[in-house]
Amino acid sequence: MANFITTSVSWAGKETFDYLIKPMFVGKSPLETEGIRVMPNVQDKQLLNYFNPVAKMLKAAAIGFSGSTGATYTQRTLEVFKLKAEQETDATVFYNTVFGQLLAKGNWNDLSVSDKAAMLQKVLTEMFMTGLASDVFREAWLADTYKNTVTSSVQSGTLDTNYTMFDGFWKLIMNNAATAPSATQIKRVAITDGAVAQVQTLTQSVDAAGTANINIDGVDYLATRDTDATTTFDNFRTAYSAALLLRGYTLSGTATLIVTANIVGRPMQTITVTSVSGTWMATVAATTANTAPTALAAGEAHSILTSLWTGAPKVLKQVPKNQKAFYIGDLVYENLIAYLESTGWTTAGYANIVNGTQEILTFRGIPVINIGWDYHLDADFAHVSTELWAYPHRVIYSAYDNLILGIDGANEFNSYDFWFNKDLEMNRWRAKLIMGVQYAHPNLLCVAY
Repeated sequence: MANFITTSVSWAGKETFDYLIKPMFVGKSPLETEGIRVMPNVQDKQLLNYFNPVAKMLKAAAIGFSGSTGATYTQRTLEVFKLKAEQETDATVFYNTVFGQLLAKGNWNDLSVSDKAAMLQKVLTEMFMTGLASDVFREAWLADTYKNTVTSSVQSGTLDTNYTMFDGFWKLIMNNAATAPSATQIKRVAITDGAVAQVQTLTQSVDAAGTANINIDGVDYLATRDTDATTTFDNFRTAYSAALLLRGYTLSGTATLIVTANIVGRPMQTITVTSVSGTWMATVAATTANTAPTALAAGEAHSILTSLWTGAPKVLKQVPKNQKAFYIGDLVYENLIAYLESTGWTTAGYANIVNGTQEILTFRGIPVINIGWDYHLDADFAHVSTELWAYPHRVIYSAYDNLILGIDGANEFNSYDFWFNKDLEMNRWRAKLIMGVQYAHPNLLCVAY
């Protein structure tokens, strides 16, 4: 990191990739995770082609041509997005601290004017890069273009700009996973965790002309009285079902309006109805309370991995064991370790020694990799602080290179800058990069949540 010291720094394009991005991803496990494929030169949308297997062509010989269907393929799109990270520091906060002796005499704000000040700049720059790597990890797994900030354990109705830049791996997977999947869907193993979806029901209370705002998790949706309750609520469902589905709610009912949370175990705000004009009004009943997920029972993580092993698509089962992995969260990992320890796992073939020293947990010969997404789910997603968040027990069973991080190492938009702003007397850092995520083949994935 010596390149950062003594002066302002500005890099762009390939130089940024070589000094900032490449050390973060290339030469070690991408996203700190074995098996994630990094595509380093994705400048715009990239088509990912996957072919369905060809079989059952060989038949008894007969005169003429009787061909079977050849190879067919499906395309998925890896899209990348422009992102930016910025940080500023007033160096005077280090005055009268152990770091104060590093500040330049007579120009103590500027971290670029002396070798001593540059030592402090180097420390802060390394912290900036560590935070950037953490953000890339968090966004790659958990970004969601419709995620809200959380206030008092529920969604606020305001988009959370720390997550809404694109859809991460989990959002993409959940959008296309099913317990009985089609040929283009991901196989899901549903975990029974006791969670119950919250339901609220609106009933017309005053049948008179007028309008009212129905507030669902912090956002107002205008309802207009028309003919009777059934027509009024039908119009509301037609107008807002699509938008609310993107936020995780389903509208149903006939003479009533039923609002159901699609994300089981995620609490909602109490719906409110506020008059805008006239006297039309509706009341709200808490039909079904939200029930948060429960903790895993002893040995349940082992059962989840077994279900994924047996329920995976046949094409995933045929991938060699050393070319696929289980990616699991902290809660599942801790439950699995506790179970294995209770059954003498050290002699049961659940650990492999790599390079003579590193112990890797495996399940039936497949690496089990602990991912740190639980921390962010707990910190940033809607749930009561004493309860678990929605879908807390998550596992991805995937072939290597099927989960893809796209990043452009050559684009001039990729840049890193450090400079001292003399007008505001602030030291500033800025990094810009282009990235996005996608999975290639749904049949090379099997997930549990």
